[in-house]
Amino acid sequence: MKKIITTMLIGLLIAACGQQDSKGEEIGSEEVIAVINMDSIREVYNELMKLRLDPLPLKQIPEKGKLNPVDEAPKDTLFFVFRENLRQILHEKNVFGLLEAVDEQIKNGFGDNNGFAEFVSLWGLDKPDEAGDSEIWQVLGGVLELGGSFSEQGRFFTANYVASDWPSEYEPFEYGAIIGSGVRFRSAPTLQSQTIASISYNIVKVIEYSDKKETIGGESHPWIKVTLLDGREGFVYGKFLGSPVAYRAGFERKPNGQWQMSFLLSGD
Repeated sequence: MKKIITTMLIGLLIAACGQQDSKGEEIGSEEVIAVINMDSIREVYNELMKLRLDPLPLKQIPEKGKLNPVDEAPKDTLFFVFRENLRQILHEKNVFGLLEAVDEQIKNGFGDNNGFAEFVSLWGLDKPDEAGDSEIWQVLGGVLELGGSFSEQGRFFTANYVASDWPSEYEPFEYGAIIGSGVRFRSAPTLQSQTIASISYNIVKVIEYSDKKETIGGESHPWIKVTLLDGREGFVYGKFLGSPVAYRAGFERKPNGQWQMSFLLSGD
C-alpha cells in the first residue's frame, strides 16, 4: 500500500510540474535498495556532529521539580544520521523524502485512523500543490528539535524528551514543563508585564491558555497561565511550555537495520 500511494503521488507531482529525469524518461516506481557502508555512515555522522549548535545533553540530569533536557540520538550512529536527514527533509518540505521515513503501519492517533494512507491524507500530503502548506513540517520539526530517548534496548526512540522522560508522579493532562533556560515568568500575559522570576525547565501546573495568540520574533503562540510548584501563579509564553500529551513521534529500528517513524500523535 505504501509503495502504491507513493508511486501515485510521484505521478501526480510529475503531472503537475511536468518533471522528467535527466534522460527525459518518466520516473520509475522500482524500489532502490542501498547497501549501507558503515565507514561512510560514520563519516557523515562525524560531520553532522560538528554542525550541531547548542546540542542537548546526552544524559538527563535528575533534578527535583524539573525536567531537564536530553537527546540520546547521537548514541546510535544510524539513528542519528537518519534523524538529521529527516530534519533536513522537513526543512526542504520534501514530501517523498518524508514518506520514505514513514512506517506502513504508522499510528496517527488512538482511533481507527492509522496506517500510511491515513497519514498521507491527515497531513494533506495527497495534494502536491498544497503539500508545502501542510502543518507536518512545523509540527514534526518542532518535535525533533527537542531530543528524546531510546527504549527497548535501543530498538525504539521517542521524541521529544518531554514525552519520553515525563515523571510519572505528575498528571500529564494537568502539568507541563518549561522547555528553556531563563524563561521569564510574568505577572500578566504581555511582554510589558513584570517579571516575577526567571525559570528553567521547571515542571508547572497548567491553569489556562489565552484565547488569542501573540506573535513574538516571527512566531505565534498563546500566553499560558501556570502555577509553579511553590504555589506562585503567573504567565509564560506558549513557545516555552512543553506538554507530554502534545505531539510526539516514535521511531523503530526494523530487522534490516532501517529506522522508520512508527507513530506521530497527540493526546492520550
